[in-house]
Amino acid sequence: MSVQATFSATLVDEWVHLGVTDTVICPGSRSTPLALPLAERLRAHVRLDERSAAFFALGLAQASGRPTVVCVTSGTAAAELHPAVVEAHHACVPLIVCTADRPPELHGTGAPQTIDQVGLFTTATRWAVSPGVPTEGQERTWRPLAARAFAESTRGPHGPGPVHLNLAFREPLTGEAGELPARAASPRSADMAARPREAPPGERLEGRGLVIVGGQSPTPPDPALVHALGERLRWPVLADPRSRSRTPGTIAAADAIVRAGAPLPETVVLLGSPWLSRAVGEYVSSTASAGARVVVVDPSWQWADPNRVATDFVHGDTDAWLASAIAGAAPCDSDWLDSWRTREDTAQAAIEQALGHELSE
Repeated sequence: MSVQATFSATLVDEWVHLGVTDTVICPGSRSTPLALPLAERLRAHVRLDERSAAFFALGLAQASGRPTVVCVTSGTAAAELHPAVVEAHHACVPLIVCTADRPPELHGTGAPQTIDQVGLFTTATRWAVSPGVPTEGQERTWRPLAARAFAESTRGPHGPGPVHLNLAFREPLTGEAGELPARAASPRSADMAARPREAPPGERLEGRGLVIVGGQSPTPPDPALVHALGERLRWPVLADPRSRSRTPGTIAAADAIVRAGAPLPETVVLLGSPWLSRAVGEYVSSTASAGARVVVVDPSWQWADPNRVATDFVHGDTDAWLASAIAGAAPCDSDWLDSWRTREDTAQAAIEQALGHELSE
């Protein structure tokens, strides 16, 4: 079983799921791991000249309104795509440009067809990423990578346009793909990441949930709206000290509570930057693995989801979304909030006792 074959097949499987239908492939050795699943799953158009292939892909995407995947090998083959990428940038045409690359150990050694491909298209892309050589243990990141590429190319903050995935592959370049990571392993994240939403009218939140307000943000939420949502839903508000939302009534001892084994909610709303607390991050991941809805309100298009657990990305004004959610909220039973406040009191008492013991010694 080849890890890079599995990685490539996962990307293609996600793009097929999201509605991609066409690919333009320029034959080359280094791009073999990706070219094979593209040819198997999509309508493949093989072209020998990279420059004309890229413009052909541009025309396909322009006609269909869907991203076309362009696949080329490493080196100067990748550079030949630049004119069409610039054209797609200015014409707002969605393209997913995949350039194969040599692994890091071959750079700076005089290996043939090896150039610096990171940032190759400079400012002409909506998004560019070099995820590194695929390795075992990264499987949960593969579908979100494909989904974000689709999302950025179709409806990013600057409109449709080209994205660049620079994909490094090691020898051997052929092999069988193993079992693909399940889409359900990251509940609905691929679907929702690929369909970012503006703040909708009457956002519906219900059941037992949490509002987690992270640290510094370019556009911090209005604390009054944050607390109004918590009170309306009868949900605990876990607020980072830097969030401006930590006021009386919020849960300050979140780290200690989740380490002690807090119950899992049905919905989590994440505002602001992710918490620095590893325990809180792992708790949110466990919640997602249990099937919870995880809503990331992301007005700055930061894709603030390092653990790849989001089921909903909302790329709109945070305060507008909060007002909408308050209007559509369905309060849960008060026992849920009371249980968190009891845990907060217990954790704070333990912290004060520990501090007092240290000071007395």
